[in-house]
Amino acid sequence: MAFRILSLDGGGSWALIEVRALIDLYDNKTTGHKVLSDFDLVAANSGGSLVLGGLVEDLPLGDLLGYFEDETKRKSIFSPVNSLTDWAVREVTGLGPKYSEEAKLHAIEQLLPKSGDVLLTAAAAGVRRNSTGKDVHLLIIGFDYDRNRAKFFRSAPAGGGPTWGEGAPADVTLAEAIHASANPPVNYFDKPATFPVHPGRYWDGGIAGCNNPVLAAVTEALALEQAPKDIAALSLGTATVILPLRQTGDPASPYTQPPTDQGLVTDIGKLARSILDDPPDIASYLAYVMTGAAAPSRVVRMNPLISPLGTPGNWRAPTGMTASRFTYLANLDMDAVEQPQVNAIANLADSWLQGNVRNQPIRMNGDTLVCELGSEWFSDAVAAWRKIK
Repeated sequence: MAFRILSLDGGGSWALIEVRALIDLYDNKTTGHKVLSDFDLVAANSGGSLVLGGLVEDLPLGDLLGYFEDETKRKSIFSPVNSLTDWAVREVTGLGPKYSEEAKLHAIEQLLPKSGDVLLTAAAAGVRRNSTGKDVHLLIIGFDYDRNRAKFFRSAPAGGGPTWGEGAPADVTLAEAIHASANPPVNYFDKPATFPVHPGRYWDGGIAGCNNPVLAAVTEALALEQAPKDIAALSLGTATVILPLRQTGDPASPYTQPPTDQGLVTDIGKLARSILDDPPDIASYLAYVMTGAAAPSRVVRMNPLISPLGTPGNWRAPTGMTASRFTYLANLDMDAVEQPQVNAIANLADSWLQGNVRNQPIRMNGDTLVCELGSEWFSDAVAAWRKIK
C-alpha cells in the first residue's frame, strides 16, 4: 500500500488555489479530517500551513476557502505596519516590510477556535488513514532565525535509529507553528515570529528553500522508514510565473522577460523574492528522483502556470485571457489582499481547472516551455494521481 503525502506550498492568498484543487478532487462539503484521512503525511509551508490548519480544524472545504476569499479574514493576517521608518524605506527603495508580525498569531488563533491552541503533537489525534493505526503525520516548516537553519515542526518523532538520527516532535501549538511558517521577511513581515511562552524566533519556511515542501516531505517519509518506491506524493502549488527570456533583437512582449539590470537594489529584491522560486521549483523533480524516477511518476504536481502558450517568437496569452490580464497576474505579489486581486487569482484557478491555463510539470524546457516530465494540464494531473494513489 502506498505511503501517501499531501504537500501544500506557501503563497499567501494564492493558497486559495490549493483549496480549489482539493474541492475539485473531493467536493466543497468534504471536511478537513476526511481529506487528511486519505494521507499518511501532510507537509505545509506558509499559506499552505493555513490550509493545513483549516483541514485540522475539520472545516468543510467550502468554508476553508473563506480563509482566502473573505477580505476581513485576509486582512487579519496581513495587518499593516505602523512604522513611519518602514514606510519611508519602502517609498525610497521599493523594499521593506508591509505587515506586522505582532497581530498575526492572534488572527490565526481566531481562525482555528477548536485546534489553534492545541499542541501540534495532539492537533490531529485520532485522524488516521483507513486501515492504519497511526495518526496522520503533520510537518510544518519554518526557518530558525537564531540558528540560521530550517525548523521542522512535527506532530510526532521522525527517525530514531542510528541511520536517521532523531527528528523531535514540536512543543508548540498548531497556531504557533503556522505563525512561524507564514512569516516571510524583508518585503512582507517586519520581524521574526515569536510565541508568548515558548522561546524561539522564526521566519517563513521558504527561507529554508521549502516554499514547495514536497522534497522535505519525501525526506521525512524516508526518515519514517518508508521505501522510496512506496511513496506517492500529491504536491499542490499556488501558481508559478515562468516567462521565456527575451532574446537579442526580439520585440518587447508581455510574454517574455528581458535580462534584468544588475544592481544592489535589484539584487536585494531578487533575494527577497527568491523564496518563491528555485529551489522550490526544483523540489518536485528532486522528490521524483528520490522516489525512484519511475514512470509513472510517484510525485504528482498540481499548480497553475502563469506562462504563455505557443512557441518562441510566437507567444500568446492562455485561452480566454487578455494580454493585460496576463501581465496583471504575472506582476501580482503573493500578499494579494485587496478583493480585485483575489478575484483575479480565483479566475486564474477557474481557467486552470477548466484546462485553459497549463499545469506546472515536474520538468520543462526553459526556452520552449515544453513539458518533459509530469502533467501539462490539470486533468492529466488528476488522472495521474488517481492512478497511483
